[in-house]
Amino acid sequence: MCHQGGSPVYTRLLALDMCGVCLVNTLGALPIIHCTLACRPWLRPAALVGYTMLSGVAGWRALTAPSTSARLRAFGWQAGARLLVFGARGVGLGSGAPGSLPCYLRMDALALLGGLVNVARLPERWGPGRFDYWGNSHQIMHLLSVGSILQLHAGVVPDLLWAAHHACPPD
Repeated sequence: MCHQGGSPVYTRLLALDMCGVCLVNTLGALPIIHCTLACRPWLRPAALVGYTMLSGVAGWRALTAPSTSARLRAFGWQAGARLLVFGARGVGLGSGAPGSLPCYLRMDALALLGGLVNVARLPERWGPGRFDYWGNSHQIMHLLSVGSILQLHAGVVPDLLWAAHHACPPD
């Protein structure tokens, strides 16, 4: 990649890519947290601020990671926090539109699969040189990321519509 620009261009593009991943992870999870904790107004702001701070740390670690596996691990805390929110929703401690949770689980599964394919360099490992321009692990990861974002959209839209019309039960 970037044979003409060399290492500095590649490093800049990689940093931009990591910033994009961090933004999608952060901004995508905020409406999920907001809707899940819609009936817990005392907990919602703390969870949103906490996740945003966690995302800042994850972004910094991803930008300064020495390897692809370290970059993948940097986003592990974000994934863990999202799974905690999903778990709260799944056991009834959170709220949201019926049917959104499976979309969110598929979202994270696709994102994880994309990260693992990228770290494992699966197609390149089997045919060195054959995937330099098309069909390489980085491109596969980005395609899986698009699928992940589509699942996010499929879950967030009903969640936000649900939140706009839902009345929380009195405590």
